[in-house]
Formats: sequence, C-alpha cells, structure tokens
Amino acid sequence: MRQVLVCAVIAICSLGSGVPSAQAANCVATYTVKIGDSWWRIAEKNNTNLRKVLRLNKATKTTKLLVGSTVCIPAPTQVAPPAQKFTRAEIIQIIRDVWPDELEERALAIVQRESKFQPGAVSGSRCCYGLFQIYYRWHKNWLPNVGVNSAEALLNPQLNAVAAYRMYQRNNGWGPWE
Repeated sequence: MRQVLVCAVIAICSLGSGVPSAQAANCVATYTVKIGDSWWRIAEKNNTNLRKVLRLNKATKTTKLLVGSTVCIPAPTQVAPPAQKFTRAEIIQIIRDVWPDELEERALAIVQRESKFQPGAVSGSRCCYGLFQIYYRWHKNWLPNVGVNSAEALLNPQLNAVAAYRMYQRNNGWGPWE
C-alpha cells in the first residue's frame, strides 16, 4: 500500500511540473523529448524558433521537459530554392572569382563535399545552407556585413562564396569545414 501511495504521489507531482501534452489544435507535428534536449535544441532540430515553440506549448524557458513527453511543433520555416539556375561551370567560376588563387582548389573540394555544387542545398537538419553549407543561425550576427540578411540569401552562390571566404578569414583557416 505504501508503495502504491508513493507511486501516486510521484505521478501527480510530475504531471504538474512538466510540459503539457502536445494536443493543441494548431500543432503541425509533435516531438518526443529525449535525454539532453532543451527548448532551444528542440526548436533548432525542427527548423523553427524558440519563441514559437514556447508559445505553442504554453511554456517558458524554465518549464521542465520530461524525457518521453511530447512537445507541439509549429510549421517549419520554409526555405525557397534559388530563383536562378546555375551550371557547374558558373558555380566554379563564382568560387574562383571570390577566393584567392592559392585557396581556390581547396574551396572547390569543400563545395564538392558539402553541396555537390548545388547552390540550393539545405542540410537535413535545416541549419546549413548553400554551396559551403554555412550554419546561418550560428553566424547571423556578422553575415549582414557581407550582404546576407536571411538563411535564404545563402542560397545565392555569389553571397555564399563571399560569406564562406569571410568565415575562412574570421577563423584563420578551414576550421569551419574540418
């Protein structure tokens, strides 16, 4: 009897302290909380922002996430493909025009590995964009300095190549791609 009472108390306490069940009417998808998740990480994994996830779940940053519970996920941010088509030769020329001669071949090898010369490439986790697969959210504070004001702008091969070269300079080398 004592064991049943303890289990009941634990169940009642955990109901009040965790995230509400994801049954909202405008819930596009759900996400099952895993060990190590945070509200921010869940938003990042689902290509949305923290504010939308918190609002949809009637939660705050301090609302506890319980492993195994479900979180309501809003519709992901859509990324438009580049309007203009580019040939492989045009992409190569863009990179050669932006990067110094001594770095061109390594830059081309990275583009082959990261995007296979597809300017509209977006990573599966929807974090990284374009030829060099630049992590927009990580670098968005300085990207406007090179003309990139949105993740979609990184789908422009010229802007992506310029941003990638600036990343190379900021990191004193190939670090972001190693």
